[in-house]
Amino acid sequence: MKRVVVVSAVLVTLIAGLAVAMHHETDALIELDKEWGSAALGQDAVDAINRIISDDVMAIDADGLGSKAAMIEAAQEDDAPTGPYMADNYEVKFLTDDVAVMVHHAGDPDPHWSLHVWQKKDDKWTVVATASAPEAAADAEDEDEDEDKDEE
Repeated sequence: MKRVVVVSAVLVTLIAGLAVAMHHETDALIELDKEWGSAALGQDAVDAINRIISDDVMAIDADGLGSKAAMIEAAQEDDAPTGPYMADNYEVKFLTDDVAVMVHHAGDPDPHWSLHVWQKKDDKWTVVATASAPEAAADAEDEDEDEDKDEE
């Protein structure tokens, strides 16, 4: 009986420790995503992309397949979206200790939904796959209607 109690206590401690570690990693991934999204233009964006995006990233967006080089090129264009990065509805699921999938919504200036696959190598998280889809017009209209109701 004593052995069962000791084993149970050890398991509970291990599981609790893992949950705390995963939560800490979740917060770290969300912060990295916000850092990437907030650095929308110029050298800040290029630096963020170089630091956060894997060299061999698999990417897809409304225009089709992408690459790290295409992301850097887009960040250097004059017509890239500007404004504060407003992301919400984050969900992160750890597949292993070093692989996580993240989904989230980003609002203005470029409303879209994103899915990122993060991988941790040498204690550093990078995006190894990413996909984004423009926010549906119906979603945007619903938000506008909600804002109109709030103003009334």
